[in-house]
Amino acid sequence: MRPSITVGAALAATVALAIPAHAAVDNLPGGTSIEVTITGPANNAVVVPGPVTVTGKASIGKGAAVVDTALTYVIDVSGSTQTVVAAGCGGDQNGDGQPASILDCEIAAARAVNAKAAVPNTVVGSVGAAVFGSGGASVDVSPDAGDQKVTAPTADVNGNGNDISEVLGSVRFGGVGKFTDRSVSTGTDYAQGLTAGLASATAAQQQRKLMIFLSDGTGSGSVDALLQQAVNAGVKIFTFAVSNGSACGAANAASSLRKIAETTGGTCTEVPDVSQLPDVVPGVIASKLTGLTLKVNGGADIPITSITPGLPQDGPATVDYTVNTPALTAGTHQLCVTANGTDGGGAGDVTECVTVKVNAPPVVKPGGPYAGQEGTDVGLAGTVTDPDGPSLSTAWTATAQSGVDAGATCSFGNAAAQTTTVKCTDDGVWELKLTANDGVNPTVTATTTLTLSNVAPQVTLSADKTLVTRGTTVNFTAPFTDIATNDKHTCTLNFDDGSPVVNGTVTQGPGSGTCKAARTFTALGAHTVLVTVTDDDGAAATAVVKVVVYLRGEAWALNATGLINVAKTPHAQCPPNEDKTVAAINVLGLASVNALHADCTLDANTGRTVASARVEGASLLGGAITLNAIEATCVSDGNGVTGSSKVGTLNGQPIGTGPVTVGVPGVATVHLNETATGPNGQLIQNAVRVRTLLGQEIVLSACRLG
Repeated sequence: MRPSITVGAALAATVALAIPAHAAVDNLPGGTSIEVTITGPANNAVVVPGPVTVTGKASIGKGAAVVDTALTYVIDVSGSTQTVVAAGCGGDQNGDGQPASILDCEIAAARAVNAKAAVPNTVVGSVGAAVFGSGGASVDVSPDAGDQKVTAPTADVNGNGNDISEVLGSVRFGGVGKFTDRSVSTGTDYAQGLTAGLASATAAQQQRKLMIFLSDGTGSGSVDALLQQAVNAGVKIFTFAVSNGSACGAANAASSLRKIAETTGGTCTEVPDVSQLPDVVPGVIASKLTGLTLKVNGGADIPITSITPGLPQDGPATVDYTVNTPALTAGTHQLCVTANGTDGGGAGDVTECVTVKVNAPPVVKPGGPYAGQEGTDVGLAGTVTDPDGPSLSTAWTATAQSGVDAGATCSFGNAAAQTTTVKCTDDGVWELKLTANDGVNPTVTATTTLTLSNVAPQVTLSADKTLVTRGTTVNFTAPFTDIATNDKHTCTLNFDDGSPVVNGTVTQGPGSGTCKAARTFTALGAHTVLVTVTDDDGAAATAVVKVVVYLRGEAWALNATGLINVAKTPHAQCPPNEDKTVAAINVLGLASVNALHADCTLDANTGRTVASARVEGASLLGGAITLNAIEATCVSDGNGVTGSSKVGTLNGQPIGTGPVTVGVPGVATVHLNETATGPNGQLIQNAVRVRTLLGQEIVLSACRLG
């Protein structure tokens, strides 16, 4: 039974089966160049972990070939080759007026092979030809003198285009016309064809000798000795059973196309559709780029499928490829791309490798979570490890996360250092981010949190006056600081005088400010003024200052106005505190007064003012009025303003502390224990005030506040 090799698979398959494959660096077994390059990554490139994209080119038949092949075309010119082929093979190849014959297709096939042999970078160095029927003849393939059995595939000695193509165009039924006319009988004798073909093949200088043997019939003749001669001469024969009337036959037949081919290491191909012959036969020397694979670290082959244009590609051809490796871990890896191809000598490959170093990304650990206070340095202890470099830079950043006022910022002692400090202008939760870049991998980032508590502001309070008379306006200044420079502040003041708490006026900048207020005090006594400064997170600081409100005081023992004036004597005023005594005063016709005393004291801590005066005895208006034990006292403090006085006797009559008005007929009116209000609201306390009929006024033991 014949093997099921179809014409479509044709020669590439049969050649690959027949010739042992071997690896080649620059050329396939048949001498065709094959090349693979890796354009990326570069050798010794440093790459990141993960898949690595490998790109490059592969080509076949584009470089210098090893020209070590000789071709011999053996064409069956028996009578049966006059049979017409319906599809034809390009018209009347030999100009005999009988187009579309089997012989025309054989000639077209030989010409097609020669066209491949004549392209640049071919492996074919020489060609020859032979024809056979019942007899055989080698062909004179050059117009040069003599019988030239071989010529170059591109030779054109006579300038007619191509010598071998010209010779093939002269092949006819029963012979050949150029360059020496030769005739053979028209039967089919394989031995005659082999004999003629070997005569041409062995004349070639090339080491590899390929014979293309075409026949449309069943041959005769003894071929064993001829086949041994072919093997000894290194001639490999590819046979083609042309038309559906021809077959490869059995390998153990006395004479068969299969036996001829397989004995010499070639193959037999059946071409029942003769019109395909020009497409099939050139496969004897055709090159083909068949596949690309990637190998990582000597592992299994990874097929490369992203190839433009796609494979297989007949040579000469160049393709571009792209393939991704499996994910690569840190370390050194070898990437090898292998291009596989076939030519007339069989299958082969070429491999190119690059080495890449996979650089591991930095490992970032920011530490934390951290906690501290706003406005203070908080230590950060991040770590970044990166043993394979090549360079390393790190940076801290902070972003408000929750509970942070707008406009707040953070600053780092050294943002590029792994261990550093951070200070933020407001409390709340911050996101801290530590990033690292090794110059190769994408930036690596890790985050942690920083929770900052609020810190209360600090404040002091001062008054421009702290000991003041009632009705005086006092200006208060409360400078404050806040370690959180982003905080905003308000302030209130409690004046400790029964009035409502008031808001102060705040002027502030980052981290500091001033609260101001003014107050006119009307309540007497000591007031502990309290200022409270509150930040926008509710933390507060307080400060106090004491303001003492008082009334001025004075006291005197004797004073006279009218016809006779006597200044206040002794006269004590406060502040400052005074204590005065006079033994006696005699004013002729007016008064004789003994043991006069006046004092006035102010307690600066409480604002209490006490003014008092005392007279032991007095004789007024020539003795018309006598008095003793005369006292007056004025007191002001937080409880109010009071005046009191007492008189022992008037003209021998006891008086006491109650207010009394006594008339001395024809002399004067005497007012005792009199409380009065001055023109500015002052309290005036007179123990004795005498008013004569002539308008003279005499005052004994008096005091005044305000």
